[in-house]
Amino acid sequence: MKKVLVANRGEIAVRIIRACRQLGIETVAVYSDVDRDSLHVQLADEAFCIGSKDLKDSYLNMNNILVAVGLSQADAVHPGFGFLSENPEFARLCEQVGVKFIGPSASVIEKMGDKSVARETMIAAGVPVVPGSDGLIESATDGKEVAKKLGYPVLVKAAAGGGGRGMRVIQAEEEFELHFQAAKQEADLAFGDGRMYFSGGRQGSFCCEL
Repeated sequence: MKKVLVANRGEIAVRIIRACRQLGIETVAVYSDVDRDSLHVQLADEAFCIGSKDLKDSYLNMNNILVAVGLSQADAVHPGFGFLSENPEFARLCEQVGVKFIGPSASVIEKMGDKSVARETMIAAGVPVVPGSDGLIESATDGKEVAKKLGYPVLVKAAAGGGGRGMRVIQAEEEFELHFQAAKQEADLAFGDGRMYFSGGRQGSFCCEL
């Protein structure tokens, strides 16, 4: 690799850019219109604005990022963590345009990037997991019913992404709606995906990711 586009911002982008510099690899930063003076933009060899401060218009905008890849002639994309790092569609698009996606393949992300699917995959493989929901929680009403069976407290988690975004511990039914909606909204803003599931409950533990 000779040039890497870092499809992220903040400290993670800074770390990747510095690591690439040590390896003699050129870097390309992307930024929203409110991040143009950020450190990762200043450190990179090139930088491209990919949209407004709304994450869906910038760091979650796959088309704009791939346009920046083409303009910069980068031969690889490093997604960092969060944002599009666990999005199989983005990994697949990178593969289709002939750009190296630094991370798992799209098929692996489909199995493990989606936490609900990963849970089902591990159960099918006979790997022990903590008690949780069977599949996604489609609504707060459905979630309350599942939580009753699991026993409070329960941990509601985003099916997509990572980094602790879209995760809340719900201690009792009376606070369910507030925390469920907050987690769902945070996941949608961070990953463009508001699908949720439960991991843990009074019968289990919160220490396992699945």
